[in-house]
Amino acid sequence: MPSSNMLLGLSLMLLAIYAPSVESKSEHECTSIDIRNECRKMHLLDNCTVVTGYVMITLITSEQHCNFSDYSFPLLTEITEFMIFTEVRGLVNITKMFPNLTVIRGRRLFLNYALGVTSMYDLQQLAFPQLVAIQRGQVYIGNCPKLCNIDRVNWDLLTLSRGENHIIMAAKNCSTPVCKGCSSSYCWSNIYCQRSLNENVVNPKANINTCHEECLGGCENNSTSAADCAVCRGLSDAGVCVKSCPKNKYVLEHFQRCYTKDECVNKHGFVISGSQCVAFCPSGYKKDNQSECVPCARDEACVSFCTPEYPGNTFTIYNLADAEKLRGCQIFNGSLVITIRNKVNETLLSQSFTSIREIRGHLKVFRSSQLRSLNFLSNLERVYGDPLENRHHSFILYDNKQLAELWKPSPHLEFMEGGMFMHRNNKLCNRRMREFQNSVTHHRALDSLQTNDQEVQCSPSKLQLFVLKRTHRTVKLSWLKSQTSQRLELIHRPLMPGKLYHEESELEAPVCTRINWRRRLLFPDNLIENGTHYLLELDDLQPNTRYACLLRTFGDDVAQDARSELTYVQTERDIPQPPLLELARKTDSSLSVRMASRDHDSFLLTVFELADDRAYIDQRNYCHEPAYMWQDTVGAQWLAFEDYDDCCAARAEQLDDSRFVADMREQYRCTLDDRKQCRRQALAEATLPQLRLPGNTTEYELKSLHRYRQYDLRLQACNQLGCSSHTTLYARTNYTMGADLLAQLNACHVPETQKYILRFQEPQNPNGLVTNFVVHYRNNFSQSHVGCVTRQQHKSAGNVFVQQINITFTQCAVRVHSLAGDAMTPYIAIGHCSEEEQRLVAHSRAAKELAPEISEVPATTSHARGISIFLICFLSGCSASLVWVLYKRRCWRKLPGLRRYVPVREQWLRDRQQTEDREILVDGFETVRFQNNNNSSSSSRADDYTM
Repeated sequence: MPSSNMLLGLSLMLLAIYAPSVESKSEHECTSIDIRNECRKMHLLDNCTVVTGYVMITLITSEQHCNFSDYSFPLLTEITEFMIFTEVRGLVNITKMFPNLTVIRGRRLFLNYALGVTSMYDLQQLAFPQLVAIQRGQVYIGNCPKLCNIDRVNWDLLTLSRGENHIIMAAKNCSTPVCKGCSSSYCWSNIYCQRSLNENVVNPKANINTCHEECLGGCENNSTSAADCAVCRGLSDAGVCVKSCPKNKYVLEHFQRCYTKDECVNKHGFVISGSQCVAFCPSGYKKDNQSECVPCARDEACVSFCTPEYPGNTFTIYNLADAEKLRGCQIFNGSLVITIRNKVNETLLSQSFTSIREIRGHLKVFRSSQLRSLNFLSNLERVYGDPLENRHHSFILYDNKQLAELWKPSPHLEFMEGGMFMHRNNKLCNRRMREFQNSVTHHRALDSLQTNDQEVQCSPSKLQLFVLKRTHRTVKLSWLKSQTSQRLELIHRPLMPGKLYHEESELEAPVCTRINWRRRLLFPDNLIENGTHYLLELDDLQPNTRYACLLRTFGDDVAQDARSELTYVQTERDIPQPPLLELARKTDSSLSVRMASRDHDSFLLTVFELADDRAYIDQRNYCHEPAYMWQDTVGAQWLAFEDYDDCCAARAEQLDDSRFVADMREQYRCTLDDRKQCRRQALAEATLPQLRLPGNTTEYELKSLHRYRQYDLRLQACNQLGCSSHTTLYARTNYTMGADLLAQLNACHVPETQKYILRFQEPQNPNGLVTNFVVHYRNNFSQSHVGCVTRQQHKSAGNVFVQQINITFTQCAVRVHSLAGDAMTPYIAIGHCSEEEQRLVAHSRAAKELAPEISEVPATTSHARGISIFLICFLSGCSASLVWVLYKRRCWRKLPGLRRYVPVREQWLRDRQQTEDREILVDGFETVRFQNNNNSSSSSRADDYTM
């Protein structure tokens, strides 16, 4: 019995070891899933292990009130095309939604991308813990303001390509993940490490239990079987990873799977071509009744013919997804335009164009800034040019900055109509264009190729460029005569300090884009030589500026092409330009200024105090001509005050004035070329000692200045060669509140003479000069009176103000007007003048002379003023009415004496009938006189004219 059990166990072991078949894991394939508008459609992903298509989750609004934490799809491990998230509100974390997604194959792309996450305003965490590869296409992440922790993900490691992913970091206040316990420094978060393509093990940390070589992203159950892979690196045959499909199955390359003939034809709607399951038969084959591709007969034209569904029969390719639409197309019935501006894998581009043979329209490649080669068009045989571009060209190659190589045309390549147009391809050398031109059968008379002005060299030899001498305006260059061809081109431009202009290849530098570069075309006959070298002096350069220079020489003989390396040279220093100077802030005793300059070692600041002209101000009587405070007009008032055209004209005039001032400053500034413009400051007139400030000074404060005083600030920038022309800034300090108030005010009243006597001194330290004083009176009956006296008049009167008013006032105040404005003292009570004060005022000569000149405003009340106006208007109306009535009744005709003195119409008519003589010049030298006759019609006297 024991022996029989041992035999049974041994047989079971042998059966397990030598079993010929492998049990595959179950797979549930789902087609493309588009989830939008409703979150309940998320259940379409339930039980899916692989999506043979794309997954798009988009346009789910916050009104849906979706709880995305309830949705998790741990069975999904593979997506064959692309995955897109956009405009999904309320989705905060994607990590638990797809915890086991391992690969996105990108067999079809959305634009150039296999993974796209954009306009996700609530998304905070993006992680795919098991994702190891995006086999084709790139990643786009943008417009996610709350998304964090994506800066520690190596996206190039996922997409197997460098620098082609578009990742925008927008979130702020994010903490950087630490990536603890990870085998690399890349992770999705502090919890999930980023996996790589090479981690094909069960336990990455211990690096044990290696899975099958066809596995991708690990395996299950510690097995080395191809049936236990997480996903397959290549093909999958019902869940088992294989290198090639068995004989009874056919490979569907787009899905990376093996299918039977029935599955290929009936389930997916494809046809059988050899060992492949394809969407259509290749060139020279047709589909038979068994859904298999068979060769066409010799006289049978069976080609893949495609027509664009776009206006004008033109199809534009912007990305790989657009190019994928041409896969399998042999004859393109339209015009093909290629403008790819993002970096793409040109090998994938070749797979889409490999079947193209003919283009019925024109072929145009323009502004494809990332294309380096057109080798993907190598199978092209014919371009018909119907229609032509601009009625002349069937092949257009324009403004492709990185394009350095065309393609080797087939012997049958022919452009049936039109010629070639190739311009502004900065790295495509002219020799290769001419070789391509000679290899293609076409109408050469219509060609337009970039000329020598845009010459790009293919493989130039090195030209040695030497710098002999430098000044502040010129650089002298030299090179060997033996390396010089028929023409030369010198290109140079200024650069920022420390900046290098990198060349990407030995063929041509981006310098030939000619943007911001100055170019000089030279000929050897016009150059100076010293026997072995040519000499050239670059002039009109900026002082102390770094320049990059490039010299090229070329001609009809390609062997003579040569080019120098980019040579960096810096001009010498010059006297600095006038510095920038502006007012930063000010107080009543200080001025703070900001300053800036370049190429300087120090600043020189000179301060002049500009005193107000007292004599000029005293010429004006501010009581009769008061000062007004102008205010800025803003808002609707400005629109009502001045129309738009006048405003624009004024601004244009101001701009012209500023340009004129800048030109004059540049023309007459102090330089080494014109030292006559270098003038010294008049230090004897300076208010403060001249200040020398360090060169790194950006702001300086001038203290202990007088209040409300005008200052002239002159700043110069200096170095070892001298000081620049000065920059002038006029600024006035602020006024001080209360500085214009009177220190003491005394007022009294003389009842007998109705005189008011005020005594006050001028403020000791006012805000600028005092112009006049305005005295305000008031009483308890709402009556008021105002008097005014100028500063000079008040001083001449001994600081005494006397005014006679017929109304009794009880209070008075004085408003002091200065250049800074006005300030009013509080009202004080008016007392009775003593006999001593009356005597002093009566014998005061200054007061007597001042009294008649005092400006007065009559004291009235509002009631009295109203009655006076009413009476005047009433009497004027009565008088006018009386005159009108008398005129109508013609009363004056009854007065005989009045008619004698008052002229009437009859007398006027008689005056009109008086004789009038006229003289006319005849023949330029004699006069004929005519006289009116009241008794007859007009006649002339012939006696006055002598024959």
